[in-house]
Amino acid sequence: MTAAGTLAEILLRSGARRVAFLGLAKNVGKTTALVATLAELHSRGVIAGTTSAGRDGESFDAITGEAKPRFRVFPGQIVASAATTYGSASFAASPVATLPFSTRFGLVEIRRAEGEGEIEIIGPSTASQMGATAAALESAGAECVLLDGAIGRRAFACVRVADGIVLSVGMAAGESLESVLSAARAAIELIRLSEAPATGLRSVEGALTDVWLADHPPAPGDTLVVEDFTAVFLSPAQRRALRERGVGLAVRRTARLLALTSNPTAPARPPLPAARVFDALLGEFPEVPVFDLEADLWSGSVSSKQ
Repeated sequence: MTAAGTLAEILLRSGARRVAFLGLAKNVGKTTALVATLAELHSRGVIAGTTSAGRDGESFDAITGEAKPRFRVFPGQIVASAATTYGSASFAASPVATLPFSTRFGLVEIRRAEGEGEIEIIGPSTASQMGATAAALESAGAECVLLDGAIGRRAFACVRVADGIVLSVGMAAGESLESVLSAARAAIELIRLSEAPATGLRSVEGALTDVWLADHPPAPGDTLVVEDFTAVFLSPAQRRALRERGVGLAVRRTARLLALTSNPTAPARPPLPAARVFDALLGEFPEVPVFDLEADLWSGSVSSKQ
């Protein structure tokens, strides 16, 4: 068994029908993890569907100019993307359905891949459209839907329709390993927000921001309740300050973290040893399966500690 195969098995055994792949930052290996999972699902005869919250799969990062891994799909898999993207895809695809909402690159179309190849996927960007797209992929035969998202403001489109999360962590998320671990701790703390308790609740409609806190100052003993973790736009320092004042955070919809992926590389910087970053994540989050898909390391394996 490989790291990618083990990750696919964990997702299948979790029972999650829709899995959101989120990145701690850009260039941390999120698309690599999703594509590796698509390959493994294909090898197991599981029909997968996939789409992206907005734009993904381009050859070069639009901001850094760095080369990016292509979004590769496999025969029989079902893709939801803007109509114009299929013209430049390197595989033939059979039309299945056209959805009643558009991107700036055309209407979102559901198509079934007739061969293996690459595509720049441009999908819907709102939660309601993502939900409709995931449902359409399932109606077309997808047994598992993989959603390519982000950890910032676009994450809500995927998270609010997913029942499992894979979070990609890489050295591109910070200047040092400790800063990357700190960012991972902050993100996972949000993902793991629990359901609201029975008393002391204050409902927050929309985003929880520093402006909201200034306009609606919470009192000690209050628990601020948001829709889900993507609605919290407070820094780790702000969240810590709330805890110190006795103010809690909770969600109406909890999230389920299924796995972490590790990436020791960052653009324009020498990579760290793969085992060093992998072992640091495993030590920090021992209860979460951790994978380095390039170095073929995964939780439970004997990794070479440096």
